[in-house]
Amino acid sequence: MRLMHLPCLSFPQAPRPIILAGLMVLIASGCATVPPPTEQLASAKAAVDSAAVDGAPAYAPTETRLATEKLAAAQKAVVAKDYVLAKQLAEESQLDAQLAVRKMQTAKSNKAADEARKAASSGGTQ
Repeated sequence: MRLMHLPCLSFPQAPRPIILAGLMVLIASGCATVPPPTEQLASAKAAVDSAAVDGAPAYAPTETRLATEKLAAAQKAVVAKDYVLAKQLAEESQLDAQLAVRKMQTAKSNKAADEARKAASSGGTQ
């Protein structure tokens, strides 16, 4: 069976450079759809600042340091336009800062409970 060539159904061929340029534009626009993680960065910065002000570095230095380092890395990723990495690092930074605050709160609560037990035991023996 032989296919017939119908001139009315033929399409003009586009030059290859135009096709390649069009494909490159489509690929580039697909990569630019991830927005900068502005909200995550702001939340992470607020959490890190709050942890520092509340005194978390004294009780959870490792978590506080990690939160600060990840926030700085997230900010660098934004400058490099790696928004996926920036969002991930910002979220990790916020979680590390929150963990530092929880550890600080736990340590302060434990200290207060120990002091209350000591006061109760010394007050009961007098």
